[in-house]
Amino acid sequence: MLIIIDSLGVGEANDSAEYGDSGSHTLSHVTDDGQLELQALERFGLYKLLGKEGASQASWSKLSPKSQGKSSVEGHWEMMGIVTDNFMPTYPDGFPEELLDELSSRIGREILYGKPASGTEIISELGEEHMKTGFPIIYTSADSVMQIAAHEDIIPPGELYEICFIARHLMTGKNGVARIIARPFIGKPGYFVRTIRRKDFAKQIPTPNNLLEVMNSGQRITCIGRTADFFSNYCNICNKPVNLEESINEAMMYRKLKGGFLFVNLGDFDSKYGHRRDKKGYANELKRLDRVWNRLLMSLGNNDLLLVASDHGNDPTFMAHTDHTREKTFVMGYMKGYSGQEMKNVEIVDIGATICDYFDIKATHGKSFLGCIKSTRK
Repeated sequence: MLIIIDSLGVGEANDSAEYGDSGSHTLSHVTDDGQLELQALERFGLYKLLGKEGASQASWSKLSPKSQGKSSVEGHWEMMGIVTDNFMPTYPDGFPEELLDELSSRIGREILYGKPASGTEIISELGEEHMKTGFPIIYTSADSVMQIAAHEDIIPPGELYEICFIARHLMTGKNGVARIIARPFIGKPGYFVRTIRRKDFAKQIPTPNNLLEVMNSGQRITCIGRTADFFSNYCNICNKPVNLEESINEAMMYRKLKGGFLFVNLGDFDSKYGHRRDKKGYANELKRLDRVWNRLLMSLGNNDLLLVASDHGNDPTFMAHTDHTREKTFVMGYMKGYSGQEMKNVEIVDIGATICDYFDIKATHGKSFLGCIKSTRK
């Protein structure tokens, strides 16, 4: 099982300044440098990533991103062995008019906006006009993304997904953005809220990659949360629970009933709290995870491997912008009966290699750190 705590960065990467993210440190700032009470996660070893003393159930390592870009797509791809050498396209000045015109022609509707914006702010600003005209709201951010927002009473989610599917096929080649994101919302002017029916139409990961090797070996792959969008072509089961507790419950259920590889993303840390610069909400989400963590560990079999990692940073105390922050990520590895220790010289691509090693599969990229996790018996 690989659980991604989406956006839980652990301090500046070597190139953070190049991204305008100097001083960011999601884990430290959210927890007041480890002062937030997280009993189960602290025993697991989370605060070892902050240099705290004491024993750890899991082995751990901080990881330096090699890929260009700082979104979930680059982060998840790198875990599976694909380092992106070139930035995926971004649109700091907005999408080209001819591109928006072509999309408008293909979907049979005119388009509102088409420039960078905060999602909640642009929905508040243009939501009423959208409801009057039926024109979808399109915007972007510092990431390689096109976001398409529509009120569920005006453009139902199913139709919005079709629009995003059309946009995904348009946005290729030099315009091949990492994600097209459907952003349904509800409510009345002045009281618009985004719903849980968000859906990401991600660019497909290049091959060969380590997840493909797992699939080709015959192992069942269950994707829970946003990984169901990122890797839909690789999933035997794709499910998107509504919250953290349901995600953990489903992970435990599928582990017992189906086995194989479970790939879980806990996305609310990023979308609900990181981007909205809500430190208290982010901290409370960590507390929610802490409350279910012991139950998750107890559900594991004696030979199960649990990996926990992050894909990028999104420091809710960083006020220069509301986008992701370029930070180091981490990985932690746990098997019952073994003591945790710091793992040296680990890279992000080694996560997928370790999963392959666990299933006795030859990896296409990276080196396994499974031996480090299993090096010290209790």
